[in-house]
Amino acid sequence: MAPNTPWLTKTFLASLFLGIGGFLYGYDSGIITPSLALASFTNYFDKPNAPLRGAIVSVYQAGAWLGSASVGITSDKLGRRKAIAFGCAWGVLGGVLMAAAVHVAMLILGRLLVGYAVGTITGVAPVFGAEIAKTQERARITAVNQMMVAWGFFIALWTGVGEGKWQNENQWRLGFAIQAIPALLLGVGVLFIGESPRWLCLKGRYEDAEKTFRRWHYDGSNDEWCKTEFALIQTSIALEVQAQHRLGWADLVRTPPFRRRLFVGSFVWAAAMLSGISFVQYFQTAIYATLRFDQDQQLLVSGLYGCVAPIACILSLFFVDRIGRKKILITSSSLLSVSYLIITILAAVYPARPGQPTNEAAQKALIACIFLVSANYSALLGPMTWIIPPEVFTTELRAKANAVVQVIHYSISLVITQCSPIALEKVGWKYYILFILTNALCTLVFAVAYPETRGKSLEQIDEIFGDIQKRDIEFLPERNDVDEKDGVELEEAAR
Repeated sequence: MAPNTPWLTKTFLASLFLGIGGFLYGYDSGIITPSLALASFTNYFDKPNAPLRGAIVSVYQAGAWLGSASVGITSDKLGRRKAIAFGCAWGVLGGVLMAAAVHVAMLILGRLLVGYAVGTITGVAPVFGAEIAKTQERARITAVNQMMVAWGFFIALWTGVGEGKWQNENQWRLGFAIQAIPALLLGVGVLFIGESPRWLCLKGRYEDAEKTFRRWHYDGSNDEWCKTEFALIQTSIALEVQAQHRLGWADLVRTPPFRRRLFVGSFVWAAAMLSGISFVQYFQTAIYATLRFDQDQQLLVSGLYGCVAPIACILSLFFVDRIGRKKILITSSSLLSVSYLIITILAAVYPARPGQPTNEAAQKALIACIFLVSANYSALLGPMTWIIPPEVFTTELRAKANAVVQVIHYSISLVITQCSPIALEKVGWKYYILFILTNALCTLVFAVAYPETRGKSLEQIDEIFGDIQKRDIEFLPERNDVDEKDGVELEEAAR
């Protein structure tokens, strides 16, 4: 039985560092929001129209799509650490290109590279975190990514507020230049922490894996727990390899249990994008503009919006390991649907028309609902997107499957970010109806089709999906420090 898990474990502290990848995701996603509201930015690029604004935003998602598509290969070949460092190198280059952009093509290329970096990092970091975590802390360790995304978005929006106060025609370049800093820190620092023991086992490097496992988890008094836990991990991975014969990409959909794993891991990210959060994040200044807010007001309100998510994410760390995943998902999606219903009604009944007085109470209520969307997503649905996909796949499939999950994530996000400015321009508040319906649909899917994985080890989750048969054990780790009794217990546990 695992020992009691304190908060400040090595793995939790490592997850905070790996969370720089989430910070980069949040910052890169957020910095474009105030940039689109800056007159210096829009004037420099000749006042881009709605399709071009959508392209500037969505090319980031296209880059992330490419990064996600390649991460299954880089993560399995290079290891979790080196794959993250590889992605960070592109993030540094992309940040430099955006800061130095002299025309829109250079800006778009830089944003594409930054997206590639984020797609790579977010495809690997949650997997890495899940593989080094103890069962009791796995949810909060992977949920740290959402908290760091929120802090990245917070810093980006307030950087935009600062840019708005800095009277300089190149004010918009500052925020883009800052992107390179977290990518550089993470890329260098990740090479100095231990590799995933499960990845090392997958490569047959059992001695290195055990040393790394003990480096992560040994606290001076839990020697027996470390021996037993590592032996179970080693046995389980050996069984996966033996039973599954080195799975490839096609095997992700080969059997009903594998397809179910892929559906569960993918749909939670699809639900996150269909929640409308990316639409609100990227185009909230456009929403505020429809309320006839000037540039400073748009930047200030977006900065205040950015304060909501970090607080909500911090609060989520205290309950994500205590409340069932399924309950959190159903609650979040249903409340999001209600929030968009209120936003739609307010925007329809109390529109802000040029030359006519506005209803200030309705404006404040609409903004409050937008803030509520952020709080809900950041505390509930958002953390689940980082927690569920890495834990529902087997070790051999985890990197490839998480790559597919992230491809689906960024594909949906790309469509929404490209279409949203056009839809806002063409149909206005009617566009919000889409998110009432998508969130209601997601609530139904979570209630009907999702299993509960809270409190299960990564090896125990196999039993939920039933694709690995724990039959007669032909392989047990050859260990001098595990006696015959321990061997029998391990065999029974594996069965």
